[in-house]
Amino acid sequence: MSFNAMSTSYSNGSLADGAAIAGEGTLVIEPKYRRPDLRYPVQFVHGAGSDALYCLSPLGNQNTLTQMVAAEGYSATSGENGGPQTWGNLTSLRGVDAHYARGQTLANVKTGKTALISGSMGGLISMNWAAANRAKVSCIVSVIPVCNVTDIVTNNREGYAQFANSAYAGGWSEATYGAGHNPFTLSQAGKLAGIPMLFFYGLTDKLCTPTWPEQMKQHAGNNLTLVPLQSGHDYDSYAAVNQPMIVDFLNTYNV
Repeated sequence: MSFNAMSTSYSNGSLADGAAIAGEGTLVIEPKYRRPDLRYPVQFVHGAGSDALYCLSPLGNQNTLTQMVAAEGYSATSGENGGPQTWGNLTSLRGVDAHYARGQTLANVKTGKTALISGSMGGLISMNWAAANRAKVSCIVSVIPVCNVTDIVTNNREGYAQFANSAYAGGWSEATYGAGHNPFTLSQAGKLAGIPMLFFYGLTDKLCTPTWPEQMKQHAGNNLTLVPLQSGHDYDSYAAVNQPMIVDFLNTYNV
């Protein structure tokens, strides 16, 4: 799909909302079609090793999803969120704060909330931010989301413990950080209750093992819709996602 449903612009550093972060790049996505009704903006939240431009990448058809979201008339932002390996820490959440504020200034948007679309580590960041900002979140969509940081660190899943440890002072500790930065712990405590969430998770995922989204479903109940994929933690999972289902989810909850 060619980029014909939207226009994009990228700026580095200064944000109009006054919450500027030095070097924090922001991608703004404006739809060429304007909805007759106002809808909340969308914020794309990148995964590990990536950046604000991930949602324009053809890998896993991520750009196609962005096109579909824009074609429905949604304005969107995407940010660096502190860098490629922030693992839901305070720096990443401050980034989401800034891009949330930027999204609220876009033309033809309903203000007060945002939808969050993410993948992998971006799911971790999205859930952490949502738990701390419940009134600002309309819904969360995530592909192969990181749901349990402690499991990844304890078992060094796919060698990623080093990245999670480096994102937190003194290294990751469930006792120190879990209550505010581990989605599984937040879910157990009811801090994600009532937020509509749609997760696509890989049944053969060795990093974000299927155990954790399935157990989170027990906490969240009908608020969490799980879609299993016959794939692992890779772009095959992104490519297997039912993208029209995501658009339908936005049209239902991002209002």
